[in-house]
Amino acid sequence: MRIPLLILQLLACLLIQAQEAKPIVSKGFIPPFAGENQIIGTYCELRPNHFHGGLDIRTGGVIGRPVIAIGDGYIARINISNAGYGKALYINHPNGYTSVYAHLHEFPKEIQWFIEKSQYNLQNYEVELYPDADVLQVKQGQLIAYSGNSGASQGPHLHFEIRETASEAPVNPLLCGINMPDHIAPSILNFYLYGKDSLVKLHNGHYPSISLPMYSTHTVKKGKKKKKVNVVIERHSIAYGTYALGANLKDYATSMGDNNGVNYITIYKDGTLFYDCRIERFMFSQIRMHNNYVDFRRHKESGIRMHKLFIDDGSTLDFWKHSPTNGWFTINDSTPHQFRIVVKDVYGNSSEKTITIVGHPSGRKVSDYISHYRQTKLCRAAKDNLHELGTDLSVSLPAHTLYHDYVLNYSKNTNNTYSIGSVLVPLDKKMILIYKLSPLQLLNGNKYLVRCNDGRNYFGELKSINHYHVPVRDFGTFQLLLDTIKPTIKPLTINRNRYFSFDVGDNLAGVKDFDFYINGVWVLLNYDSKSGIISGFIPNPLETGKHTVRLIVRDNRLNEREYIRTIEIP
Repeated sequence: MRIPLLILQLLACLLIQAQEAKPIVSKGFIPPFAGENQIIGTYCELRPNHFHGGLDIRTGGVIGRPVIAIGDGYIARINISNAGYGKALYINHPNGYTSVYAHLHEFPKEIQWFIEKSQYNLQNYEVELYPDADVLQVKQGQLIAYSGNSGASQGPHLHFEIRETASEAPVNPLLCGINMPDHIAPSILNFYLYGKDSLVKLHNGHYPSISLPMYSTHTVKKGKKKKKVNVVIERHSIAYGTYALGANLKDYATSMGDNNGVNYITIYKDGTLFYDCRIERFMFSQIRMHNNYVDFRRHKESGIRMHKLFIDDGSTLDFWKHSPTNGWFTINDSTPHQFRIVVKDVYGNSSEKTITIVGHPSGRKVSDYISHYRQTKLCRAAKDNLHELGTDLSVSLPAHTLYHDYVLNYSKNTNNTYSIGSVLVPLDKKMILIYKLSPLQLLNGNKYLVRCNDGRNYFGELKSINHYHVPVRDFGTFQLLLDTIKPTIKPLTINRNRYFSFDVGDNLAGVKDFDFYINGVWVLLNYDSKSGIISGFIPNPLETGKHTVRLIVRDNRLNEREYIRTIEIP
C-alpha cells in the first residue's frame, strides 16, 4: 500500500524536529540551593561585551542564603577579590566537571579558617588559592558558603557555573541536570538584512544592514472610527547581491518579563536546513567574541543586542560546527526564496517565523555611506600593527585585536586628547597606547593613567626609556592624566567590641589595596569596594595599655595614605 504524500511529509517534519531537540544530559548534580532555585539569568545570555558564563540564581534580595555543593568533589580553587566574581569557590568533581559559585559573602568555619590562614600568611586580603585535592573535600549537599553580593555583582544573588575541568570551558548547566521551570517559547521580534559589502566594512567597521519588517501598519475606517491594524508583509524585494540575516531574539521561562539567552537557532531556506547555531560551549579566551557575534554597531546605537545569523569575519566560536553554511546567500534572479527561522530553548519550547525574499533590479539596496576621515591608518586584522599618531603617541594593535581589516581614523584634539577609531567597532584584544613621555613627565613615571571619554580609567607601565604603554579595551577618546593625590581615610569605628572600620576612597585611580597593623603586626580586615568600607573584627581582644593602630591605603598609581592612632585600653 502506498503511503499518502501528506503523511510522508508529516513524518519527515517530525523526524527533523526529533533531530533538532537537545536532550538534557544529567551529570548527577543537584541545584546549589536547597528548595527553590529561581533562575534570573541564563547561560550565554548576551551581556555587555561578554557571554554570560552560567546561571544567576535569585536569593530574595538578601545575603546569607546557604549554598551547597552540587556533587561530591574537592575545593580546587578559592578566589577572594574586590572585583569580578568577588568571593568565589571552585569544586572539581570526579566526572570531569567543575562547579563555580561566585559573589559569595562568607564560608563555613573549616573553609573560612583555611582562607584566613592563607590571608595572614600572604598578608593580603585579596588571595587566589589552590588547595590540594585532599585538603577541602566535600560531599553532595554539603554547606560550602553563604550567598552574597561581593565583587562586580549588581545585587544579592548567586552566580553559578559548570565548566569542563580540563579546558575550563563553561557549559550550559541546564544540560547538566540543573533544571528550571520553563514553559514559554522564545520570541522573534524583528529581522534585519546584511549586505556583503567589504568596502563599507573596511571603512565603517561593519557590514551595511536594513530592517526587514514583518508587518506594515495601516489605518482602516469602521464607521466613524479609525483603527490601526498590522498586516503581514508577504515578501521583500531586494536588489541582486549577497546577503545574510539578523534577528532580535528573546527567551522567556515563566513570564514575558524574563530575558534569557536564546541557545538554538536554525534557518531553513526553501525547505532545506541552511543555518544551524547551537550555543552550548565556549572558551574564556573567546568571551569577548560576543562583540563579533552580536550586531555591535546596532547595540551601541539603540541598546539592542541582536543575533547576527551568519558567521562574521574573525570569529573563532564553534557554535556552527553542525551548520551546512556560514549563513550567507546570493540573490541573483527573481525567484522567491522562503526563509523559515526556528528558535528553541533547551527544553524544546520553540517558535518560528517565515519571511520571503525575492530579487529585483530595482529592489531595496543594502548600503551605507562610507565615512572618510582626514587622518587614517590601515590596520590588518591578521598582522601586528604599529602606527604613529603624533609626536607623543603611537598605537599598537596586535594581530587579531581586530576581527577584520579596518581603516583606523584618528585625530588630536585641542584639549590634548586623542580620538582613535569608532566606538561602533569592537576589539577582541586590547589596543596599546604608547605615550612618549617628556623629561618632565618622566619625573613621575608610573603615576600616569589614561582616562577614556566613557569614564573608564586605564593603567600602564613604563617600558624602554620613556615609553608609557597603556592597554585599553575599546576605541574612544583618551587623555593622559597625572595622579599624585593620596587616597582618603576616615575612621568610623575604633575597637568597639574588637571591631574596626574605615571609610576610604580615591578621587582618580581608585583604591588598589591596603594593610592594617596593630602594634606593628599585620591584621586581616575586609574591603567592600562598592561602599568603600574597610572593616572587620580583630582575632583577640587588646590587652590593657597603649596600642598603635596603623592603616595604609594605596591607589592604583601607588599613591599612599597612612592613618596612625594610639589607643589606650583601661
